[in-house]
Amino acid sequence: MDLSKIANSELLGRLEKLTRTERKMTHLILCHINEVESRRLYAELGFDSMFKYLTKYLGYGEDSAYRRLQAARLLKQVPAVAEKIENGMLNLTQLTQVQKCLKQENHLGHKINNQQTVQVLEEIQNKSSFETKRFLAQEFNHPIQTHEVIKPQQDNSVRIEVMLTEDQMKTLQQAKDLLSHVLPDGNWADLFTLLAKKHIHKETGKTVKPNNTKSQSLKCEGKLTPSFTTERKRKHVKVTLKRELLKNANHCCEYIAPTTGIKCTSTYQLQVDHRIPLACGGSHSPDNLRVLCRTHNLLSAQQWGLS
Repeated sequence: MDLSKIANSELLGRLEKLTRTERKMTHLILCHINEVESRRLYAELGFDSMFKYLTKYLGYGEDSAYRRLQAARLLKQVPAVAEKIENGMLNLTQLTQVQKCLKQENHLGHKINNQQTVQVLEEIQNKSSFETKRFLAQEFNHPIQTHEVIKPQQDNSVRIEVMLTEDQMKTLQQAKDLLSHVLPDGNWADLFTLLAKKHIHKETGKTVKPNNTKSQSLKCEGKLTPSFTTERKRKHVKVTLKRELLKNANHCCEYIAPTTGIKCTSTYQLQVDHRIPLACGGSHSPDNLRVLCRTHNLLSAQQWGLS
């Protein structure tokens, strides 16, 4: 299908319509899963479970099948979920997380009634997967895991599991955001390695030899590439001004979509942008400067015909 000649407004309209249709279809699929499971029709086709029918016969991946099956069972228990699925307020991942918590509570002998379940679902509407997990952990009093785990793996890599306090997580997230120019993949392991190499150089004076291109952000004298960067021609903007711009922007992208009024608020690869580009007669005065993420900085350049 070639969509390259379709106007922007029509393309966006099509996608929105398809998304609504997809959510409607998701609801219908969940209803069908419930009915097929209740009639045990999968057994007539030679499968001993609904899960195997979904994966072996309908071709769902294991994770996709599990999410749909758990969401379908929650839908059967709380039919009001259907509307929230169709309008996008709840998704399959959230429903799966809730259903998992309900099963754990049942195993512990804590019966959760439908009214309580509805209240939980209302609380997690429009939340991210991380926010949902955090709420459910607090709501159902999940035990706090404090021990650290180091697991060797078959390829000689090592998996580490640690507990971080809220403040520790905020600190690491801020470091990750500020270094997103250096580590665009947003990998935690790369972040920890980069910070460790910097500290090793500080303490020993030795530069840790890089083993990949990402590590080359460590300069030969051991300093990190500046975390808040601009293009070469903008490097003369004072660091104090950059910091002031960041502070005023609350360390977030300031782009606001003119059609929807939605503010980006991304913290990824923040850059100083000229509202009116230098090439178009703009100045370096503070009122002509703003903070944008890389995506919206590129969009601004495109809109001005500079890319």
